[in-house]
Amino acid sequence: MDVLRALLLLLALLALLWFAFRGRDICVLSARRGRLLVMRGGLPPSLLTALSEIVARANTRRATVRIAREGERGRLSARGLDPEALQRARNVLGTYSLPRLLAGHPRRRQNLGQRLGVAWLAWRLEARERGRRGV
Repeated sequence: MDVLRALLLLLALLALLWFAFRGRDICVLSARRGRLLVMRGGLPPSLLTALSEIVARANTRRATVRIAREGERGRLSARGLDPEALQRARNVLGTYSLPRLLAGHPRRRQNLGQRLGVAWLAWRLEARERGRRGV
C-alpha cells in the first residue's frame, strides 16, 4: 500500500511539473514542408504571417517552434530550423512586447491532433480539411 501511495505521489508531482513547464508557453507551432500549424496557444496574425514567410523561405521540412515567456519578453526556441531562419524568427519576435504577444488570437477551431498536441495527427487532419474545402 505504501508503494502505491508513493507511486501516486510521484505521478502527481510529475504531472504538476509538466503543467508548470507548459504554463510558460505562449504558443507552440509545427512546421512541415514550408507551412506552419498552430498546435497550442495563439499569436498576433502579423507575427504568425511573418513566421510563416520565414519557414516557407527556408523551405523547412519539419520543425517545432516554441515561444515562451521569459521575463518581460518572449523567447523563441526551435527544433529543426536552420540557424539563419531561427535568427530571422528571433529578430521578428523581438519586435513584439509580451503584452502584444499575450493578446494573440488563439485559433478558433482546432482539430483533434491540435487539442491533443500530436503533430502528425494534426497535420493529417488539417490536410483532410483542406481537401474538403478545395484549398
